[in-house]
Amino acid sequence: MKKFRTILKWRFVRALRIWNRLPIRAQGGITVFIPIVAVLISFVFAIYGNLARAARQESIQRKFTAVRQYGDLLTLMVNAETGERGFILTGRTEFLEPYGTAVEEIPKTIAQLKETIEAEPGDKPRLERLEGLVVIQELINRQLVQLKESQNFTRTEESKDELYRHLQNGKSLMDQIRAKIGAMQNTEETLLTERIEEINRIRNRDYILIFIVLLIGVLVRIVSFYLFDRGIVRRVGRLTEYVDGIIKNEPINFIRSKKTDAVGALEKKIVELADQIENEK
Repeated sequence: MKKFRTILKWRFVRALRIWNRLPIRAQGGITVFIPIVAVLISFVFAIYGNLARAARQESIQRKFTAVRQYGDLLTLMVNAETGERGFILTGRTEFLEPYGTAVEEIPKTIAQLKETIEAEPGDKPRLERLEGLVVIQELINRQLVQLKESQNFTRTEESKDELYRHLQNGKSLMDQIRAKIGAMQNTEETLLTERIEEINRIRNRDYILIFIVLLIGVLVRIVSFYLFDRGIVRRVGRLTEYVDGIIKNEPINFIRSKKTDAVGALEKKIVELADQIENEK
């Protein structure tokens, strides 16, 4: 630990010497440049973070839309099945209205769901969902045919066994549809949770970045003040003491910094003037 402190102190002294040899213009440029770089870095990360959040938010919206559309599709199938069962029990055609609505709305809902899936980035996820949708569509088509055929059964004793087998087959198809749609909804909900977590991570990263940039800005200002005090104020202070000594005829030992900046040029002129006054005495 002591060795580390020694090395750190040596490097600090060395950096300070290098800094003291720099002209005022270079020192001022560096102290201004560092905060600007920090702000630019913060700006770049902010733009990147906003774009990343926008992409995640679009993905989240697609997940919400897909989950809702899967739910709508399942609701239409349940309504169609319920209406068909009501027609078989009562023989009244008004019970077939949900079935008719489902037959009309299901193709539209599947087309909308397909459009939502096709907007998903990445070939593999998109193809997997499209394949799952094809399976669901095939099951739904088979179930709609089953429901249509079941309407032709009469309520006679001879057809009860056949109707029962027909309804059992329809129940099996409906169970498959529920399971497949439920699995697809679970997949979308899992991805939705992941996207929300990603947005939270991006937001936390942006907060940390803002704090770091603020800290850099404060530290740079503190260091700038310290270096300005050591580099400019002290040089001007020594030069003032030297001029005051010349005026009071109490010359002091003044060592020029030998820098070529504005203060160095002023030091040179004052030293030349002091030498000229001394030679004229």
